[in-house]
Amino acid sequence: MKLWEMRYGYEPVNGRMFLLRFLGKIRFIIISVLLGAIIVCAWHVLYRLSSEKQYMAESDVYLEYIPEAGSNELIYFNKYTWEQMSKDSAVIDEIIKADPSLDPSLVRESFTATLKSDVKVLTLQVATSDPDMSMRIMDAAITGISEYAASLPEILSVRVIGQAQSAEPVPLDIRAFRAVVLGAIIGLFISCLTVSVMILSDDRIILPETIEKRYHLPAAGTLSAPNINETLSDLAGDDGFIVASTLSDTAVTKVIEQLKKSGTNPQSKQLNLSDTEKPGLAEEVKASSKPIVYVFSSLVSPQADERALSFLSKYEKEPMCGLLADSDDALIKCYYIGKRSRFADMADKK
Repeated sequence: MKLWEMRYGYEPVNGRMFLLRFLGKIRFIIISVLLGAIIVCAWHVLYRLSSEKQYMAESDVYLEYIPEAGSNELIYFNKYTWEQMSKDSAVIDEIIKADPSLDPSLVRESFTATLKSDVKVLTLQVATSDPDMSMRIMDAAITGISEYAASLPEILSVRVIGQAQSAEPVPLDIRAFRAVVLGAIIGLFISCLTVSVMILSDDRIILPETIEKRYHLPAAGTLSAPNINETLSDLAGDDGFIVASTLSDTAVTKVIEQLKKSGTNPQSKQLNLSDTEKPGLAEEVKASSKPIVYVFSSLVSPQADERALSFLSKYEKEPMCGLLADSDDALIKCYYIGKRSRFADMADKK
């Protein structure tokens, strides 16, 4: 087994396994959605509550337009036009002329002329953080907009039909429900993206068949398979075998004990290939007279295993088969539901 033959990145995405592992993270996704909703909503509410309080004064002005020539229809300005004109220098100058003590930039920022329903009723709005300032600007705005409107050829007359007596606090536009929905969507998107990237970039061996597909090595199945003794007997022979792995000595010792309980005949001596540069390891591998069964683990990345397999290949001591330890048997069983495979038969017998 050459190292250059082991290319995890060239493996096609296993759609069924991806879906099963994605569903296995559904609790994380739900928690992320809830946290996203809570965090965004809390931030939004706190931001709104900490915003400077605004006071709005509102007055109505009635406009009499000239009729269109040869028609009963009137020539009038729509809502968009009035809102644009209310920010023009000509209107602002008329307001400042009515009260020269006002700041033109504040007037431009706080004053708006709009239409609510009737095209003849122009609504003047002034919103500032000071109720007295809102009233001062409104008083000047009524005079200024009246002078400006009267100067327009489309308007015959202007009269005030509703003048503000005081500036009222502007209700906070919190919209907590929208913030909750937005936070939930953000949490869902980030968690789904995170889980997908984690699954797609994970090169661990989850299925025993991956051993065969990735390393072209016969797979005996999982360590917990009920017929593992028969499978190992067919693949490694009845005269015993040597367990090789990059796992810790303690972990491999447990594997050997479990194999013995299953009725197999592993040698007590093991090949620890975690450090292929260890002095004497090459001689130990060459001296191995029994077939080698290589043990993978579903809990760790197989990068060290790939170096170990390449090391064994260098001395023509390729393993007879591979064995998967620390497997997620429930996940494997779900994966093989409805599939025809010897690994599916193993899963069904568990």
